Amino acid sequence: MHKERIKYILVFVIMISAAHCRKAFNPPEIRASNHFLAVDGFINTGANAVSTFTLTRSLNLSDTVTNIPEPNAEVSILGSDGNSYPLTDTGAHGIYVSFPLNLDNSLSYQLSVTTSEGNKYLSDLVESKISPPIDSLNWELINDPVTHQQAINIYANAHDPANSTHYYRWDYLETYEHVSPLETPWAESNGLIYPLGVLESTHYCWTTSHSNNILLGSSVALSKDVINHALLANFTQNDPKMDYGYSILVRQYPLTAEAYNYWLTVQKNSQSLGGLFDVQPSQVVGNIHGVTNTKDPVLGYVSASSVQEQRLFISNSQLPDWKSNPAYSCSTHTIPTDPLNLLIYNYPDPDYGPYHFEGDLIIFLIVAPRECLDCRYQGGTNVKPSFWP
Repeated sequence: MHKERIKYILVFVIMISAAHCRKAFNPPEIRASNHFLAVDGFINTGANAVSTFTLTRSLNLSDTVTNIPEPNAEVSILGSDGNSYPLTDTGAHGIYVSFPLNLDNSLSYQLSVTTSEGNKYLSDLVESKISPPIDSLNWELINDPVTHQQAINIYANAHDPANSTHYYRWDYLETYEHVSPLETPWAESNGLIYPLGVLESTHYCWTTSHSNNILLGSSVALSKDVINHALLANFTQNDPKMDYGYSILVRQYPLTAEAYNYWLTVQKNSQSLGGLFDVQPSQVVGNIHGVTNTKDPVLGYVSASSVQEQRLFISNSQLPDWKSNPAYSCSTHTIPTDPLNLLIYNYPDPDYGPYHFEGDLIIFLIVAPRECLDCRYQGGTNVKPSFWP
């Protein structure tokens, strides 16, 4: 028995010693304060088209900020014919835009960037490709074999009768309608209640966001240049985006083989890691290079093409029994009003606002949390988009 106790004590001492011997692994790559230039965008060679590029800096694991924009740079599109087309710094998060251009699709193009520090970067000359139209967008209501619930899949279909595209990329802007839990015709400003105009209602809002997945398709293995049922988006049952109405604007870009391979590598690195049998991460090499310092890494790939767009709407009325039913705490309070002026507002809690009036001979004001009265607390805007039905 005594020997057993000694054995357990020795094991405990060894474990404590091993714990104290461990050191955090912080390789130089993690500790280095490198912020490489990242270029996001493409040269739009469509008719009367605007090209937009976003310049930012890469982040380190130890950084606390979420975005490092690159302002005050000189950015230009250069044509193989020697013409140059400058982009304007919008002053918003490193976003640069061109004037509406009519670039020649028979030419090649590249992007030139000179930062405010005087470092120059140049992309390779790339051929311009013309995007075939999107044949159709469609959605299907399916039974998810994993969750055993309904789900929605949204697909794109396209083909190139010239048989010259073969490589496709898509992204999209999605817009969905949402409402405040409570609807009020009133608002308050500077201690006075006033009626909201028809266009000022805070009950209906629309939120728009950009897709965050890399969506690719290829017809190289097929006898014809056809894309059929390319999955773009998926929604599980009762997704809040489908509570009222949903719209997706899909944009289609043709790619060269080099550009497709670049985006495929980025896709595998960012969307297919974490599982035991997933691919191992690999180095992503773009087509932008440092000129001032040839060893200075640059992130991004610049393509040149036209773009095709198509929009799809889905109404909640098309989805039987779909509703997220979010839980809100919308406790209301009843307060007396000033008999000389019902529109005076003096409720002391700034998180509350006027909901509605009640009473006949004596009028009371019902107040409610502002987040329950104004859909903008959920995000988005109360200005109805021009394309909304």
